[in-house]
Amino acid sequence: MRKVLTSLLIGLASLLAACGNLSQRASEGPAPLNPALATPPERQLVVGYRDEGNLEAVSRLLGARVIATLPELKAALLELPSGLAQAEAARRVLGLARYAEPNRFDRSPIPLPNPRTAAQGIAPQAAFNDPLLPQQWWIPKIGAPAAWDQGGVGRGVTIGIVDTDFDRSHPDLCDQPARTRCLPGFNAFTLQAFAPTAPFQGQQNRDTHGSGSAGMAAALSNNGQYVAGVAGGNGHPSTAARLRPLVIFGGQNGGYVGDFGVAQALVWAVDRGVDVLNNSWGGGGYSYLLKEAFDYALLHGVIVVASAGNDYRDAYHLPSGLPGLIAVAATNPYDEKTGFSTYGPWVDLSAPGEDVLTTFVNLGTGTWLFGGTSAAGPVVAGSAAVVLQVLRDNGLNPTPYQVLRILQQTADPVQGPSDVVAGMGAGRVNVGRAVQMARGLQSPSQLPPPGSQIGILVLNKGSDARPGPGGLVTTDLLPFVPFSNVTLVHQSGKQMYAQTSPAGPALFLESPPGQYQVLVGGPSQIFLGGSEDPVQGAVSVLPGGEALAVLRQQADPYEVTPGNPLARNDTPQRATDLGQLFGPLPPAFTLSAAFDSNNLAQFGLPQGGPDVDVYKLSLQPGQTLHLRADSRLVGGLGTVKLPLLDPHGTPVLQSAEESPTEPAEIFYQASQAGTYYLKLEEVNGQQGPGYFYRLGVGLDASPPAF
Repeated sequence: MRKVLTSLLIGLASLLAACGNLSQRASEGPAPLNPALATPPERQLVVGYRDEGNLEAVSRLLGARVIATLPELKAALLELPSGLAQAEAARRVLGLARYAEPNRFDRSPIPLPNPRTAAQGIAPQAAFNDPLLPQQWWIPKIGAPAAWDQGGVGRGVTIGIVDTDFDRSHPDLCDQPARTRCLPGFNAFTLQAFAPTAPFQGQQNRDTHGSGSAGMAAALSNNGQYVAGVAGGNGHPSTAARLRPLVIFGGQNGGYVGDFGVAQALVWAVDRGVDVLNNSWGGGGYSYLLKEAFDYALLHGVIVVASAGNDYRDAYHLPSGLPGLIAVAATNPYDEKTGFSTYGPWVDLSAPGEDVLTTFVNLGTGTWLFGGTSAAGPVVAGSAAVVLQVLRDNGLNPTPYQVLRILQQTADPVQGPSDVVAGMGAGRVNVGRAVQMARGLQSPSQLPPPGSQIGILVLNKGSDARPGPGGLVTTDLLPFVPFSNVTLVHQSGKQMYAQTSPAGPALFLESPPGQYQVLVGGPSQIFLGGSEDPVQGAVSVLPGGEALAVLRQQADPYEVTPGNPLARNDTPQRATDLGQLFGPLPPAFTLSAAFDSNNLAQFGLPQGGPDVDVYKLSLQPGQTLHLRADSRLVGGLGTVKLPLLDPHGTPVLQSAEESPTEPAEIFYQASQAGTYYLKLEEVNGQQGPGYFYRLGVGLDASPPAF
């Protein structure tokens, strides 16, 4: 396993590389129902934790119950108390958890655009004896017979099918009756492993998708039955790629098991040596949990393939849009983009996906015309398995990126308008040419250059955070810009997208070496407020190397009032509770934020006028509070003053306005226990994009020096 960016990645590499056991461990015997399925979805929160003590602190702060953990990813699933909204809970643990997000249940297998049940027989025959092979136009189109002739059949490689279960009674998917080429699977609905001989983990007349995906990748070939698959061997099950079912769709209602269940299935498969993961499913949005689960696979050398989606247009899709995954668009028999296929600058390859004959879920039909990028993805997964087998036969152990580069360098052109072709990746996969290239590679030095690892750290412009020998040097409670959108644009035009988290950088594994433009969008408006402040940077990385880019962005992580995203923290009643947000506070710390009353204007809040931020914290009798505020040192041209209010909301002290030489400053000794309110006011109305303040707080201590 390759090392990753060190000090500034805030421990992310170690948690992804850790090897442990699923707390809800799969076994061959009975196991309880996945607890996520017994808990209302609106009361589920996924959190990334730092250690067991941190998880305990997060759950205690929220009054939540831990219902499952995934130690390999340092992720936990919490059941929130009744009445606590997910967004509110996520805001409360913003400075405590590594991330917090809902456990989403709205993803689906990528639907077939026009499913049919009869074959059309477009293309000529190939050499194998599968009776329906003459009707599989896509097999010769990708050069599969040439790959088979050269010994590229998938032998010894394991492909995980992340989908509905596939029909293991089908002789083209698992040889009958022994089913020796299939490996035990994992049912994320029950958290049980199941044997290849176990009953179908779904409904025969409903859960058909996985059987189509499995057949495209590796239906047993040259066995005299039904159809052929890319990595389906040569007449005997031992020569074919092994198939491992990972069931994330189906259950009692045919739905999605949820992001946490998917992460459990992925970790389970990676820990058992899967080589390729096919993902013909997805949806919109972003998930830190799924990002870290797929990073876990990449860090263990697993090739991850994902279908681009059937959205008809240039649109981002999850998980195929995650960095390091091989995103696959769909082509028709004429090497054009299908009408339904999603495409875009983040796509890596294309493959046939229109009316492609493959295996069905039961022997009553046996085969069907599959379609969509759901079919194109497993064509590439099977091709990757074949290339991996040939390279291993040569004694080589390639990285996922090196396998991708072989497939890209041997792909055939996609036809069509230039703007569409530009979004179809390097071309339509040609596994015959890829195997020919792989056979000629006899030493590690002959492999394509390995991929690189890139971290993008986005810091609050107003903070004092800076890279130092041991990591970040900072006095800020929250120096990062959580939820900032990061897009890398490679010199080739390839784009990759990830998000920063409250724990730190956006991480891009298995990335193309070379020059990148870095685009940083605004922070999440609902969580943080803050004006959209796109900034650009650049990063260069060598093959197999690591690079870190640090950018600064305007943000106000404290602006939005917990529990009400449409009200600013401008009164004591709507103050930001620092103790609730961060837990126990250090003796001295800094808050850095923006003076911009245009924050959240897109939600209809008034614009213009003085900006006021109010914070609250608890003091004990006799405890001293020392405050220092300044806007001059971080770009603001306004003037700051500091009122302090007692637990009754009565002003007890106010600083002088800051001067060109002196910050605004307060020193106060509490006479009574309770909650006190600190107000930051910009008194001249000179606020807007580019205006910042820093507030230093000392509790029985001096505030940090600016």
